[in-house]
Amino acid sequence: MKRRFSDRMGLTENVPTIQTDGMNNALRNSLWNFLHFLYESRNDYWIPAANSVARFFLKVPVDELPYGDNECRRWLKDHFYKLKWYKVYEFIVENHEQIIRYPEHQRDELEELFNIIFEQELSGYRFISGVLAPISNPAEVAEVSGAIEATARAGLEGAHEHLRAALTLLGKKPEPDYRNSIKEAISAVESISKQLSGSSAQGLSAALDELAKHVDIHGALKAGFIKLYGYTSDKDGIRHAILDQPTVGFAEAKYMIVSCSAFVNYLILKAQQSGLMQK
Repeated sequence: MKRRFSDRMGLTENVPTIQTDGMNNALRNSLWNFLHFLYESRNDYWIPAANSVARFFLKVPVDELPYGDNECRRWLKDHFYKLKWYKVYEFIVENHEQIIRYPEHQRDELEELFNIIFEQELSGYRFISGVLAPISNPAEVAEVSGAIEATARAGLEGAHEHLRAALTLLGKKPEPDYRNSIKEAISAVESISKQLSGSSAQGLSAALDELAKHVDIHGALKAGFIKLYGYTSDKDGIRHAILDQPTVGFAEAKYMIVSCSAFVNYLILKAQQSGLMQK
């Protein structure tokens, strides 16, 4: 993103920060302006838009909606600006598709446009393969989205769903579920290892051992991921925590999602190179 002159010269009074636990006026206004553009481009669309919001999002009586296109626009804007910050994201993700039905290719373009706004206004969230998640680094976004798309193309449904679940839990509002997000991320690696190797053995180590018979996996990477898997399976770790919650936060969860996505991409590439799966 191109920085403004005042930011480059250190003249800005408030240092801009990534917004992950809130939403300033600039971000909310930019999102509303984009939604206004989308709705305004369709003739007499504010009435059905307000009706959809009342029925599916706010769950309020539709017979109490105002009459007229302009009145419905004002009603919708008033409710949009009263939403808590995380409800604005829910409005975009959960409700917007109810309002305007887009073909698949247009939905991808729409998510790209929202991502541009998120980047420009320093939101800490991005759409990644249809899931809104608190990951904004371009390299990390590319790694995770690449893994989700590659597993879908290859028919690796288990790994695909685990990665999507990990992202959803990471971005859950108002309280993220870091513990289960990590569990889903490592489960994606376990799933793809078992599916590619045909192994029914319990645990990642045995699945990778079987897969290594067919695919040239670097020993250090294999050992590193087995140790990382051990962290999530330890009796004091993520999976078997009973009463005391382990000290796990956003940094650990994001690291695991990105790392597991990178390893999934690595295994897919190696499996393709070995002829175990088609490119």
